[in-house]
Amino acid sequence: MLEDLTTYLLSMSGREARRRLADQVALDEFALLARLKQHGPSSQKALGERLRKDPADMVRLIDAAESNGVVRRDLDPADRRRRVVSLTPEGEKALTAATQTAHRVQDELLAPLSAAERLTLHELLERLLR
Repeated sequence: MLEDLTTYLLSMSGREARRRLADQVALDEFALLARLKQHGPSSQKALGERLRKDPADMVRLIDAAESNGVVRRDLDPADRRRRVVSLTPEGEKALTAATQTAHRVQDELLAPLSAAERLTLHELLERLLR
């Protein structure tokens, strides 16, 4: 009965994918680094909006990432009340390693699908999320 619901299968597949990836990669930090790479240095507020994180959670995430040496916070020269977060060279290396690990986990999870099926699945999921 549950297996007849596409939404149930999607949910269970998503949980399994997240579990496997989280076993290998710090997901929140990975997302932070990926967004900084994609958009460049950003304010904490803009990052929080992109990551859909509560401001307090965002501060904790950036604090931890800064402690790990993968990001740095600088005063915004245009507005000294604002902090701008940017990737460090160590953050670039960490992002590269996490991305490689994520691709490996993805390949393992999607192994039962052909290359064409993987592409179709990806396109359909993108459409659903738009």
